[in-house]
Amino acid sequence: MNRTALKAIRITAAAFLAVLTAAVATLQFAPGRVSDEAVSKAKAALARYLEAHPESAARSLAVVDYSQPSFMKRMMIVELQSGTRAFYRVAHGRNSGELYALRFSDVPESNMSSLGLFRVTKRYYGDHGLALRLDGLDSLRNRNAAMRDIVLHQARYVSIPYILLNLATLHGPMIGRSDGCFAVSESDIDEVVEKLADGGFIYAWVPTRDMR
Repeated sequence: MNRTALKAIRITAAAFLAVLTAAVATLQFAPGRVSDEAVSKAKAALARYLEAHPESAARSLAVVDYSQPSFMKRMMIVELQSGTRAFYRVAHGRNSGELYALRFSDVPESNMSSLGLFRVTKRYYGDHGLALRLDGLDSLRNRNAAMRDIVLHQARYVSIPYILLNLATLHGPMIGRSDGCFAVSESDIDEVVEKLADGGFIYAWVPTRDMR
Protein backbone atom coordinates (compact mmCIF):
# COMPACT_ATOMS: atom_id res chain seq x y z
CA MET A 1 0.00 0.00 0.00
CA ASN A 2 1.47 3.36 -1.02
CA ARG A 3 1.75 6.36 1.27
CA THR A 4 -1.09 8.23 -0.41
CA ALA A 5 -3.56 5.37 0.15
CA LEU A 6 -2.39 4.92 3.73
CA LYS A 7 -2.80 8.64 4.40
CA ALA A 8 -6.33 8.55 2.96
CA ILE A 9 -7.24 5.63 5.22
CA ARG A 10 -5.90 7.46 8.27
CA ILE A 11 -7.85 10.61 7.39
CA THR A 12 -11.04 8.61 6.86
CA ALA A 13 -10.56 6.75 10.15
CA ALA A 14 -9.93 10.00 12.01
CA ALA A 15 -13.03 11.59 10.48
CA PHE A 16 -15.15 8.57 11.38
CA LEU A 17 -13.86 8.64 14.96
CA ALA A 18 -14.64 12.35 15.22
CA VAL A 19 -18.20 11.81 13.93
CA LEU A 20 -18.67 8.86 16.30
CA THR A 21 -17.42 10.87 19.27
CA ALA A 22 -19.73 13.76 18.38
CA ALA A 23 -22.70 11.40 18.00
CA VAL A 24 -22.07 9.79 21.40
CA ALA A 25 -21.77 13.20 23.07
CA THR A 26 -24.95 14.44 21.40
CA LEU A 27 -26.93 11.37 22.47
CA GLN A 28 -25.46 11.37 25.97
CA PHE A 29 -26.35 14.97 26.75
CA ALA A 30 -29.47 15.41 24.62
CA PRO A 31 -32.37 16.88 26.60
CA GLY A 32 -35.64 15.02 26.86
CA ARG A 33 -38.59 15.88 24.69
CA VAL A 34 -42.24 15.38 25.65
CA SER A 35 -44.95 17.59 24.16
CA ASP A 36 -47.09 19.89 26.26
CA GLU A 37 -50.18 18.24 24.80
CA ALA A 38 -49.01 14.83 26.00
CA VAL A 39 -48.48 16.19 29.52
CA SER A 40 -51.88 17.89 29.51
CA LYS A 41 -53.66 14.71 28.35
CA ALA A 42 -51.79 12.64 30.95
CA LYS A 43 -52.70 14.95 33.83
CA ALA A 44 -56.33 15.05 32.72
CA ALA A 45 -56.52 11.24 32.53
CA LEU A 46 -54.94 10.90 35.98
CA ALA A 47 -57.33 13.49 37.46
CA ARG A 48 -60.34 11.60 36.08
CA TYR A 49 -59.08 8.34 37.53
CA LEU A 50 -58.42 9.85 40.98
CA GLU A 51 -61.83 11.50 41.01
CA ALA A 52 -63.46 8.13 40.29
CA HIS A 53 -61.18 6.36 42.81
CA PRO A 54 -60.74 8.69 45.79
CA GLU A 55 -59.12 5.88 47.76
CA SER A 56 -56.13 5.99 45.41
CA ALA A 57 -53.12 8.28 45.77
CA ALA A 58 -50.72 9.43 43.07
CA ARG A 59 -47.09 10.18 43.85
CA SER A 60 -45.63 10.38 40.34
CA LEU A 61 -46.66 10.35 36.70
CA ALA A 62 -44.62 9.15 33.72
CA VAL A 63 -45.62 10.59 30.34
CA VAL A 64 -44.47 8.65 27.26
CA ASP A 65 -44.63 10.67 24.04
CA TYR A 66 -44.67 8.18 21.18
CA SER A 67 -44.66 11.00 18.61
CA GLN A 68 -40.92 11.26 19.31
CA PRO A 69 -38.32 8.93 17.70
CA SER A 70 -37.00 6.17 19.92
CA PHE A 71 -33.50 7.62 20.27
CA MET A 72 -34.98 10.58 22.13
CA LYS A 73 -35.54 10.64 25.88
CA ARG A 74 -39.29 10.57 25.35
CA MET A 75 -40.47 9.43 28.79
CA MET A 76 -40.78 12.16 31.40
CA ILE A 77 -41.42 11.32 35.05
CA VAL A 78 -43.01 14.09 37.10
CA GLU A 79 -42.91 13.91 40.88
CA LEU A 80 -46.33 15.40 41.54
CA GLN A 81 -45.64 17.02 44.90
CA SER A 82 -42.43 18.81 43.95
CA GLY A 83 -42.94 19.13 40.19
CA THR A 84 -39.45 17.72 39.57
CA ARG A 85 -39.05 16.26 36.09
CA ALA A 86 -36.60 13.68 34.70
CA PHE A 87 -36.34 12.23 31.19
CA TYR A 88 -35.47 8.72 29.99
CA ARG A 89 -35.33 6.65 26.84
CA VAL A 90 -38.06 4.02 26.51
CA ALA A 91 -38.67 1.35 23.88
CA HIS A 92 -41.91 0.58 22.07
CA GLY A 93 -43.25 -2.76 20.83
CA ARG A 94 -41.52 -4.36 17.85
CA ASN A 95 -44.73 -4.52 15.85
CA SER A 96 -45.58 -0.90 16.61
CA GLY A 97 -42.90 0.44 14.29
CA GLU A 98 -39.16 0.93 13.92
CA LEU A 99 -37.78 4.40 14.62
CA TYR A 100 -41.28 5.65 15.48
CA ALA A 101 -44.20 3.91 17.15
CA LEU A 102 -46.98 4.07 14.56
CA ARG A 103 -49.35 1.22 15.45
CA PHE A 104 -50.88 0.34 18.80
CA SER A 105 -52.89 -2.57 20.13
CA ASP A 106 -54.24 -4.15 23.30
CA VAL A 107 -54.56 -7.56 21.66
CA PRO A 108 -52.59 -10.43 23.27
CA GLU A 109 -49.57 -11.61 21.26
CA SER A 110 -49.68 -8.48 19.09
CA ASN A 111 -46.23 -7.37 20.34
CA MET A 112 -47.44 -3.80 20.06
CA SER A 113 -47.45 -0.98 22.58
CA SER A 114 -50.71 0.22 24.11
CA LEU A 115 -51.84 3.76 24.81
CA GLY A 116 -53.60 5.37 27.77
CA LEU A 117 -53.21 5.40 31.53
CA PHE A 118 -51.53 2.61 33.50
CA ARG A 119 -51.18 2.20 37.27
CA VAL A 120 -48.01 0.77 38.78
CA THR A 121 -49.03 -2.08 41.08
CA LYS A 122 -45.76 -3.42 42.50
CA ARG A 123 -42.05 -3.84 41.97
CA TYR A 124 -40.71 -7.35 41.43
CA TYR A 125 -37.75 -9.32 40.10
CA GLY A 126 -38.36 -11.33 36.94
CA ASP A 127 -36.65 -12.47 33.74
CA HIS A 128 -35.36 -8.91 33.18
CA GLY A 129 -34.35 -8.28 36.78
CA LEU A 130 -35.95 -5.41 38.69
CA ALA A 131 -39.25 -4.39 37.07
CA LEU A 132 -42.70 -2.89 37.69
CA ARG A 133 -46.05 -4.59 37.17
CA LEU A 134 -48.82 -2.49 35.62
CA ASP A 135 -52.59 -2.41 35.37
CA GLY A 136 -54.22 -0.88 32.31
CA LEU A 137 -56.88 1.64 33.36
CA ASP A 138 -58.31 2.45 29.91
CA SER A 139 -61.04 -0.04 29.02
CA LEU A 140 -60.75 0.75 25.30
CA ARG A 141 -56.99 0.89 24.92
CA ASN A 142 -55.05 -1.08 27.55
CA ARG A 143 -57.34 -3.15 29.77
CA ASN A 144 -55.48 -6.35 28.81
CA ALA A 145 -52.11 -5.02 30.00
CA ALA A 146 -51.83 -7.33 33.02
CA MET A 147 -53.01 -10.35 31.03
CA ARG A 148 -50.49 -9.51 28.29
CA ASP A 149 -47.78 -9.19 30.96
CA ILE A 150 -47.07 -5.62 29.91
CA VAL A 151 -44.58 -4.30 32.48
CA LEU A 152 -41.79 -1.78 32.82
CA HIS A 153 -38.40 -3.50 32.70
CA GLN A 154 -34.79 -2.90 31.76
CA ALA A 155 -33.16 -3.92 28.48
CA ARG A 156 -29.66 -3.77 27.01
CA TYR A 157 -31.07 -2.58 23.70
CA VAL A 158 -32.12 0.73 25.25
CA SER A 159 -28.66 2.23 25.05
CA ILE A 160 -26.39 4.51 23.04
CA PRO A 161 -24.23 1.61 21.77
CA TYR A 162 -27.36 -0.02 20.33
CA ILE A 163 -28.31 3.23 18.59
CA LEU A 164 -24.83 3.43 17.07
CA LEU A 165 -25.02 -0.22 16.00
CA ASN A 166 -28.29 0.45 14.20
CA LEU A 167 -26.74 3.48 12.52
CA ALA A 168 -23.75 1.44 11.38
CA THR A 169 -26.01 -1.28 9.95
CA LEU A 170 -28.22 1.30 8.16
CA HIS A 171 -31.27 0.73 10.36
CA GLY A 172 -31.41 4.34 11.48
CA PRO A 173 -30.75 5.85 14.92
CA MET A 174 -33.17 3.71 16.86
CA ILE A 175 -32.98 1.73 20.07
CA GLY A 176 -34.23 -1.84 20.21
CA ARG A 177 -37.88 -2.81 20.61
CA SER A 178 -39.81 -4.78 23.20
CA ASP A 179 -42.76 -7.16 22.98
CA GLY A 180 -45.02 -4.29 24.00
CA CYS A 181 -43.51 -3.46 27.40
CA PHE A 182 -42.05 -0.16 28.52
CA ALA A 183 -38.33 -1.01 28.39
CA VAL A 184 -35.77 1.42 29.80
CA SER A 185 -31.99 1.47 30.05
CA GLU A 186 -30.20 -0.85 32.47
CA SER A 187 -28.49 2.23 33.89
CA ASP A 188 -31.85 3.93 34.54
CA ILE A 189 -33.94 1.09 35.95
CA ASP A 190 -33.16 1.68 39.65
CA GLU A 191 -33.96 5.38 39.40
CA VAL A 192 -37.12 4.84 37.34
CA VAL A 193 -38.43 2.16 39.71
CA GLU A 194 -37.72 4.35 42.73
CA LYS A 195 -39.69 7.21 41.17
CA LEU A 196 -42.67 5.13 40.02
CA ALA A 197 -43.12 2.45 42.68
CA ASP A 198 -45.71 3.12 45.39
CA GLY A 199 -48.13 5.55 43.78
CA GLY A 200 -46.83 5.82 40.23
CA PHE A 201 -48.80 6.06 36.99
CA ILE A 202 -47.76 5.89 33.33
CA TYR A 203 -49.56 7.59 30.44
CA ALA A 204 -48.66 6.59 26.88
CA TRP A 205 -49.66 9.13 24.22
CA VAL A 206 -49.58 9.72 20.48
CA PRO A 207 -51.29 12.58 18.56
CA THR A 208 -53.51 10.38 16.40
CA ARG A 209 -54.65 7.08 17.87
CA ASP A 210 -54.08 3.99 15.75
CA MET A 211 -55.50 0.93 17.52
CA ARG A 212 -55.66 -2.53 15.98
